[in-house]
Amino acid sequence: MKDELDFTTFKNLVSRELDLRLDSYKLNRVERRVYSLMRRHDLTSLQECLHQIKKDSTFREAFIKHFTINTSEFYRNPTSFGYLEENVLPSLFQRLSKVNIWSAACSNGAEPYTVAIILEEQGISPQKYRILATDIDRFILDIAREGIYSSQSLLRLDKKLVKKYFTMVGEDQFQLNPEIKKLVQFKYQDLLKEEFTTGWDLIICRNFFIYLTKEGKETLTRRFASVLNKEGILFLGNTEFLMDPASFNMKKLAGSFYQKLS
Repeated sequence: MKDELDFTTFKNLVSRELDLRLDSYKLNRVERRVYSLMRRHDLTSLQECLHQIKKDSTFREAFIKHFTINTSEFYRNPTSFGYLEENVLPSLFQRLSKVNIWSAACSNGAEPYTVAIILEEQGISPQKYRILATDIDRFILDIAREGIYSSQSLLRLDKKLVKKYFTMVGEDQFQLNPEIKKLVQFKYQDLLKEEFTTGWDLIICRNFFIYLTKEGKETLTRRFASVLNKEGILFLGNTEFLMDPASFNMKKLAGSFYQKLS
């Protein structure tokens, strides 16, 4: 079937329909994932896909879910989390009476829960910090709140910590203890559209920049920097770097850690 829509027109219409800023994402990624979803649902044209988005709420949710990539695990990139554990967090808690932590694009919750486990192991009182975790995918947020993970997600977590903080509840299913779950607050948020709250001391946004255009990365970095407190830290993914940190009023600390200057 000959498509009645070109992809750019389709993208713009879907952006308005779902209130998503798809222009900030790399076009080839958007196109690849759209056609992948269409094949899965036996849709033969962009016009048909747009029609499904408009009329079928279940398909709308499937579109958003398919568009967002939710892969995360505890202690992902151990060297980076080691630096967070040994350098960043101790410095923040030494300097501040309360530390505000935001896990942006948190996926299944493994990363904010990793931070909660680290703080619990360090003996930091929950009264001294707040962890907010946000994502655009409501389905993955429900999974995060449930706190059940496969052994694959726990591979990099010390076996002693798995035994201490998880309970096996089924075949290859491990339930995170309620004491850790209650330390993280989950909330829906579209990073590319919604306003950010201010006053963060640590923002974790890992492996999201890789899907954005150069302009999208710069815009999001400026927005993160604007809501970080002085000397606050931005923690990116291992393959994500700021080419000119000073232009965002930041300096590189180590690896993918950046600190706000003033």
